[in-house]
Amino acid sequence: MAITMYIDRPDAALDLETTHPHFKEHFKASYYLDKNDSYSPFGYADGMEVLHRLEEYFSDKSDQGLNLAAFPKYMMETVKHSTYIPAKDDGVDRLQQLLAEYGRALRESDRITVSAALAQIKITGYVLPALRDAALEALHREIELNKIENIDAGYADSMFYDLLTFTKDYTSVLPDMWCRHCTE
Repeated sequence: MAITMYIDRPDAALDLETTHPHFKEHFKASYYLDKNDSYSPFGYADGMEVLHRLEEYFSDKSDQGLNLAAFPKYMMETVKHSTYIPAKDDGVDRLQQLLAEYGRALRESDRITVSAALAQIKITGYVLPALRDAALEALHREIELNKIENIDAGYADSMFYDLLTFTKDYTSVLPDMWCRHCTE
């Protein structure tokens, strides 16, 4: 079964016409495709870069070498030359320790992870379960960090719910054959 890819035109980034119908049906809030909203998954420079890199990757039929579940780590370490900190279910003390140790890299890791999962859905209509789980953990950590730092949570709560209730993953369409772009 072939999956239709929805790639934005270079002159019309975040075009609704080039967004997979599964994304449009489930992620209905306007901020998802608002490139000017810094809280949106693609409304900041790194989020747009994640989307563009994944669009390029899915457009290049000859490139089969990227593990999409590891894409956020690749983005942080190879592209941004920073440390990737995977989200875990950490308590307040550990989160404060991570903030002190890694600073901005902690939040950047979370935002890139969320943007990667949502970009995969925007392009393909599906998400790898491992990437969705990592994005849910990242959103949970973002919510907890916002509480610790007493700052606006942005859309983290609603994105968490939307991603949690999104049920279209690659295993639902390809039970015996994984997407080659996803696991190699």
